[in-house]
Amino acid sequence: MSSIDLTRPERQILAALAQHGPLPWGRLLDAQDGCIAEFVGALQALRDKDRVTVGQGVVTLRPQAGAPTPPTALDCLCKACDGRGYTVASEDPALQRLEEALRGRPAPNFAFDQGAISAADSLLRAASMQDRGDLAGQSVLFVGDFDLTSVALVLTRQPERVVVLDIDPRVTDFVNTLGARSGLPLSGRGFDVRQALPDDLRRQFDAFVCDPVETVPGIRLYLSRGAAALRGEGSAVWLGLTTIEASRRKWHAVQSMLIEMGFAITDVRRKFSGYPDHDEVLDEPGLAWPVLSELGPEGAAHRWYTAAWLRAEAVRLPEPLVDGDVEMGEELYIDDEAWATPRAVEKA
Repeated sequence: MSSIDLTRPERQILAALAQHGPLPWGRLLDAQDGCIAEFVGALQALRDKDRVTVGQGVVTLRPQAGAPTPPTALDCLCKACDGRGYTVASEDPALQRLEEALRGRPAPNFAFDQGAISAADSLLRAASMQDRGDLAGQSVLFVGDFDLTSVALVLTRQPERVVVLDIDPRVTDFVNTLGARSGLPLSGRGFDVRQALPDDLRRQFDAFVCDPVETVPGIRLYLSRGAAALRGEGSAVWLGLTTIEASRRKWHAVQSMLIEMGFAITDVRRKFSGYPDHDEVLDEPGLAWPVLSELGPEGAAHRWYTAAWLRAEAVRLPEPLVDGDVEMGEELYIDDEAWATPRAVEKA
């Protein structure tokens, strides 16, 4: 079978297996570009073509009679930074200060689809914002911040003001307590993204940061609330967006939203942040994860849930696509690509 008859995820899966041998699905998911739904479809197609076997969470390449020797794969990814362009040593004083400040942070509430990137990844996000001129002397709004990257920002003592809006009172209590105790310009307030942005926050910020739920309606809400908060031309959006639960079509929709609102995309760094909460089997009474139900929990021991770090800059006054309260239920969190988002288990 010619590689031209294979999809991109199928080609990437076969190449990874040829280079590394049998792989747990979490590691293999990280080696290809499709979202989970596309990845599962590619695995099924390869099984139907008798190219791979899947068992106990591990995918294995089936030998093909007369198949040519696979080409030697290039291995040029920077090992120091995992290809991100930024790295931080465990003994770095800035990282140690951040880890100390984050002691006692809230644990994930999976009913809110929460998960947190590592302290090191939060620090790298702050460094990237600094390098693009979005930190020193700037006012920054977070629309949701369970990651507490806001803390990494204020500990640099560069921003003029950092405000966190979050639906979880544990998050807002944490940042308010830390800000008051440390004398840092950090504050939080309760906010549901389905609500209109409060009037006193409109056009008051130079940058906003979000890791939105990854449905199209949800992303539209998060981006709109942030757009309403920005001052105007030159203001910036920083967005965490996965390819795990966001296909190319969804990325296209996000890019179209940004352009319609008045932004130009300036930077995208793939797999910039990872979520340690997903490294092991997720187990929460009353909740189930479609990816684990489909592929099994055995192959999840890998940093497979990662997000790109995307920046866009306003070329005119940003115009939110949604500017009032909205009624929205489960469709805010769940769509056909939300394979790593928990679902309530139906009681028998």
